Amino acid sequence: PSLREKDVEKHKLLEQIIQCDENYPGGLETYVTKAKKLLKDSQNNVNPFEGFVPNIASGESVIFGTEKFEEMEMLGLEMASKTAFVLVAGGLGERLGFNGIKVTLRRFHFQIR
Repeated sequence: PSLREKDVEKHKLLEQIIQCDENYPGGLETYVTKAKKLLKDSQNNVNPFEGFVPNIASGESVIFGTEKFEEMEMLGLEMASKTAFVLVAGGLGERLGFNGIKVTLRRFHFQIR
C-alpha cells in the first residue's frame, strides 16, 4: 500500500513482527536461519528421524464388560482426573527453539497433593 494507505493494518503487522522477534529464542534472524537449514536438509534428503526406533509400549489387554475392565476403567478415570494432557502438533520443534521432533521434548510430571 502507498504512504498513508492502510496505516492501521501496517502498524498491526509491524506489531506482530516485533512480537515474533521478541518471543522466538534468538529472534526472527535465528528463525530464518533454522528454516533455511531445515529446507536445505530436506532438499538433501536428511532424515530428522535418523536413529529413532519406533516401538509399541507394553500394556495389558482387557475385555470390555469384564470385572477386570471395570476395575481398570475406574482406576483410569481416577488417574485422569489428576492428569493434564497436551497434544503436540506434528513436525519439528524449531519454533520452540528445539532441534528435534516435538515428541522428544522433555516431559515434566507434576503430582497434585
